[in-house]
Amino acid sequence: MEFCPTCGNMLRYEGSGNSRFFCSTCPYVAYIERQVEIKKKQLLVKKSIEAVVTKEDIPTAAETEAPCPRCGHDKAYFKSMQIRSADEPESRFYRCLKCEFTWREE
Repeated sequence: MEFCPTCGNMLRYEGSGNSRFFCSTCPYVAYIERQVEIKKKQLLVKKSIEAVVTKEDIPTAAETEAPCPRCGHDKAYFKSMQIRSADEPESRFYRCLKCEFTWREE
């Protein structure tokens, strides 16, 4: 396994013609001069994205004036949570009263 020195993601291997390792996230490419022997291939499975905040996490009691980025409505429910380390500011999560779109402000 090789990792991208630029962004740290795992490099992918392409072996047709000019063998190379390449990053699927950034433009990094490493051409291979001698043949690489692949001993074991394993398919990677993408994990599903788990929501940090669900509808149930934001109570319907606390309302504020905050414009919704999706529909433009000017009122939303909100909740403040500490989701990072203690020395970082807490994050505010909003849910639009009209379209129920949820967004976050740092």
